[in-house]
Amino acid sequence: MLRIKDPEKRGRPDLVHTTILSVTGTPLYLDGRVRLFVHTYPDIVLEIAERTRIPKSYFRFQSLVEGLLSGEKDQGLVRAKPSGMKELIRKTIRPDVAIGLSVQGKPVELSDLGKRLASHKTPCVIIGGFPHGHFSPDVLGVLDDLVRVNPAPLEAHVVAARVIYEVERALN
Repeated sequence: MLRIKDPEKRGRPDLVHTTILSVTGTPLYLDGRVRLFVHTYPDIVLEIAERTRIPKSYFRFQSLVEGLLSGEKDQGLVRAKPSGMKELIRKTIRPDVAIGLSVQGKPVELSDLGKRLASHKTPCVIIGGFPHGHFSPDVLGVLDDLVRVNPAPLEAHVVAARVIYEVERALN
């Protein structure tokens, strides 16, 4: 891993799996109000179909994703397609606001972020799922704002669950 480009952003599909499970178990997702995409390195996007419950077993999830990335036909739960982050945000998702979450962002209260997201029709939240490092300049270029919800880094699944909870609270 150390000999390849950007090794700190590779090799942790378990982080992605845990984060997907955290998101797909929320009422907001189960109500069909969250679209979920995973942008992989290098530039493959996995789209999780609406209201899909992915395998809870990491090994079954890994097998599903490996099949998709090796060219197998999608099985309806998850679709894979080549796409850069800019194309994903601007052409596929087309949000009215795109917010990145990073310890390098300006500090915000989670409740305020939830209210802000709930006030938009199609907000997009980008959470880094890599084990180390920060967003690339390409990703930063598609963001409308970069914020942090905690002074110290948090795991992606914790951030995802907390943000969704605060949006749910703001919508009720």
